[in-house]
Amino acid sequence: MSERLYSPCMTTNQDPVDALIAELDAISDPVDRYQKVVEAEERVDLGLRAVRQRIAIELYNGGERTYREVGQIMGGVTASRAEQIVKGR
Repeated sequence: MSERLYSPCMTTNQDPVDALIAELDAISDPVDRYQKVVEAEERVDLGLRAVRQRIAIELYNGGERTYREVGQIMGGVTASRAEQIVKGR
């Protein structure tokens, strides 16, 4: 996706997620709107995965916490899943 879907420097106090949804809803052509929604979903998913991995790495902190502890903090995922998140899998 080459163009920005929303400006991070918006002049309103609208939540960025709400702003993105509103901007997508404002696209008049349904085909274009659908394509932009799919692109946004992919980008958001990848971005959130990266954030989740950075959080897991920070929680693990080189072994300061066990993977089991990290998993519990991250919503009760298993130790093996916590390790996978830390390792980017």
